[in-house]
Amino acid sequence: MTVITKFLDFVEIRTKLATFIPFLTALAFVFYQTGTINFIATLIYIPAALLLDMSVTAVNNHFNMREEGKEPHYSKWVSFGIIALMLLTSACIGVFLIYSFGNLTLLLVGIFCFFVGIGYTFGPMPISKTLYGEVVSSFLVTTVIMYIVVSINHPDFMPIEVRALDFGRAIASLGEIVVINSANYRLLEDIWVFFHIDVVSLISFGLFTLPAMSSAANILLANNICDEEQDRQFRFTLVHNIGKPRALKVYAMLYYLAYFFVVVAVLLRIVPVWSLLSLLTFFIVRKNIKIFTDKQTKSETFVLAVKNFVMITLTYAIGIFIGGVLY
Repeated sequence: MTVITKFLDFVEIRTKLATFIPFLTALAFVFYQTGTINFIATLIYIPAALLLDMSVTAVNNHFNMREEGKEPHYSKWVSFGIIALMLLTSACIGVFLIYSFGNLTLLLVGIFCFFVGIGYTFGPMPISKTLYGEVVSSFLVTTVIMYIVVSINHPDFMPIEVRALDFGRAIASLGEIVVINSANYRLLEDIWVFFHIDVVSLISFGLFTLPAMSSAANILLANNICDEEQDRQFRFTLVHNIGKPRALKVYAMLYYLAYFFVVVAVLLRIVPVWSLLSLLTFFIVRKNIKIFTDKQTKSETFVLAVKNFVMITLTYAIGIFIGGVLY
């Protein structure tokens, strides 16, 4: 049991709600749009996303503990071995999904996830230690994950489409595909790669994901606010750049923006009116904002950021699902 507990602490399994709830929200959106869910593809994708998230967390934990002079969970080579195994397994599952769906866009999104995930915690200046940590992490665990989930469940969902065609088929296809924006680049002698972007669909999907992204960003922001003093010497985060008082204002603003984006998405009919159920959490979240503003500690008030994220995003997902049932 000690071995299992040690590993779960190494990957911070308790924080993985930040991956799972956007996943559920994306499924609710697919159900609202199509009335069906591809359970096989979904179940295959779950371990791939979870293992990638755990790998990023493990890298971050290992290097942070070494920088702070603490004893890491495992030695350097054991840690790297565990991380490599998780990454390899996640990659294999991802390749299988891409092969099954024959979707080149998913391949590029998967590559993007791996490079950003590793760059977030590894290298001379990881993204997590920069001004952009909150934006990148929340974008990855919400918008990108939700894009993949919707893509594997909704065959007609292609706001961004990438195709590799031989030259003859490429010329033939030019007159058949109508898109808002497109670009093409020659890859090899007789192979062309086409990018088709439906701007309206892409903006609509982005608006759908913004409530989750805004509240998810506050999890890392709250963590950095709590650790501001000890991080000051080796992290140049948003809190470091703007100071704790302004960071607390950004913290509050991001929650209010989450509610604003819910209303906008409903008004534009991207999500059903039932999504407004998330507004019922407003007064609880506002109370939690005040508590955190008054006292920022890892042991007592950091958990409020996680609770706020769960309340906002889960009620948002439930509202979308209800809309799917009643549609």
